[in-house]
Amino acid sequence: MSTTDALPRLVAAFVADPRGPDAPALLQQVLRQVQRVSKSYPDAYFALGRKSDDAVLDLGHRVFSICASVPKGRFPFQTRVPFVAFVEEQFDGRAIRYHSFYAKLSITRELLRDDYARNLARDPVLRWRADLYRDIGKVLREHCDSERPGRAAPLRWRLRDPGLSVVVSWDRAVARLKADAPHGDREHPDLEPLVLQGLRLVGPSSRARLTELCEAVLGAPPDVEHALPITPAGDPRTTMAVRQAVLDAWNDLDADSQDLLVAVAHGTPYDELIAAHPRFRHKVAVTRAVKKIGQGFVDRVVGRVAGEDAGREAAGRPMDLIETVLEVLIELLPELRPVPPSAPPEAP
Repeated sequence: MSTTDALPRLVAAFVADPRGPDAPALLQQVLRQVQRVSKSYPDAYFALGRKSDDAVLDLGHRVFSICASVPKGRFPFQTRVPFVAFVEEQFDGRAIRYHSFYAKLSITRELLRDDYARNLARDPVLRWRADLYRDIGKVLREHCDSERPGRAAPLRWRLRDPGLSVVVSWDRAVARLKADAPHGDREHPDLEPLVLQGLRLVGPSSRARLTELCEAVLGAPPDVEHALPITPAGDPRTTMAVRQAVLDAWNDLDADSQDLLVAVAHGTPYDELIAAHPRFRHKVAVTRAVKKIGQGFVDRVVGRVAGEDAGREAAGRPMDLIETVLEVLIELLPELRPVPPSAPPEAP
């Protein structure tokens, strides 16, 4: 890697001073790399089940937060915060990018897999779309060749023997495919002729794009189309704003407050909390500290998504909202998730 690679210097500067002048530049590097990695992933791998600009930005912020503050057990971190591990191991930029973004066990791909599993568990339409994406992949591998048009770009598939064909617009391709011979029923579509004819009409395409084409032609089966997600998504921009406000509030907590909130999330008994934190001499002190932390989160959230009236209304009931805040934090920050005593350690 060229000696002009700024990433190792930015990481080292951030570890030395997280609020220093180089922190914004490091964040921008992380966001840029996450955007490149995520190009080849379909909707189901992103928050709220849609690959929007907000969802990619949210993913980048979570990657940065984990690299900056969450100890990881597996190699090469070995219970260290990723940025700290990179500095202590004197990793060059290529190694930092590999473990942060591009490796199968990178921080970024781990989060993408977590979001994918969560989305599929919540939304039957996304589960159907993920199955469609998988089945289209089987057809492409059997009948087509792939090429990568650029670094970090998704694979583009083309017919091995396309013959003579004229590429048409997306809308005309959908109309032609709908008017052609039946492609099976909605529950058991015959994907092979649909995918191959689709490639003839729209030209070389990514698997995600072909999935969109097939979905536009077939539509989801009725039992899937009319099923409601287990957890309604709500307004995406509001949801993203809440998630970012909670994450910002977490990053502004001191280490003792973060430790306390982690303990609360794990259901640690009062006696253990008092023993672990000498400044808490009794249960009332613990409750006051949790209320104060919870109020900080509430103020951040209502300040981001509502006005002063909503803030005053929420101020009287921080304990009612702390569980909601913890739900968001547990989703965003893996170290808050309870781990059963018998759980195996993370594989290297």
